Amino acid sequence: MTAELQKDLEEVKYLLSLSKRLNIRALLEAEISKISSAISSAPPAEQPKAAKPNKKSCPTKKIVNYAWDETNKFVKVYVTGIKDASVAVEKENIETCFEKRSVTALLRDVNGSNYSLTIPNLNGNIIPSDSTLKTTKSGFTLSLKKEVEGKWNNIKQVKESKKDDMPKLDKDADPSAGLMNLMKHMYETGDDEMKRTIAKSMYEAQQKQKTGEEPGVPDLGDSSLPDLGGL
Repeated sequence: MTAELQKDLEEVKYLLSLSKRLNIRALLEAEISKISSAISSAPPAEQPKAAKPNKKSCPTKKIVNYAWDETNKFVKVYVTGIKDASVAVEKENIETCFEKRSVTALLRDVNGSNYSLTIPNLNGNIIPSDSTLKTTKSGFTLSLKKEVEGKWNNIKQVKESKKDDMPKLDKDADPSAGLMNLMKHMYETGDDEMKRTIAKSMYEAQQKQKTGEEPGVPDLGDSSLPDLGGL
């Protein structure tokens, strides 16, 4: 607005320099005074805001290894292996998200990389407002304030195995079909040793079928068990 008033003022002054009649000059001088007052009372023009520099795009490395410890009041999470992690503080490149049962931490642009840690399903509730992150020379430490004092023993909630997961045998159904379902369940839920034992048994049963012998375990055909031909 001030720029437009300035242009008006210059034009009126130019007309005044051309005018010779006293009454016209008086009108022009009054207009000049009016425009000059308006310019003086106008608010200063806003300076354009400097554009904020875009955050540097860096590859993000997910942190999967960390150590932890606890007291009755706090859970401490220790992350190491990030050289010069403290520079993130100077650049204000630290982001944290504390929730009752999870925590996420992100360090941006540390030696050309971002570092991200997420711990879901905490074994207890925490108080987000009283939880903090502190950087060190080689990483950072999370202090998670427990909502209820006491020991967690595990940082994450451990799912309890369901006792009724075992398939039930139907007395009226084909016994071999029930045994096959039971074997499949044991294979899918068992550890490596259990899987090796079942796989070996299935292979031997299939070999007996090929030679005409009575198999001790039903053939699972196109079931989800792995192909055992290479054993």
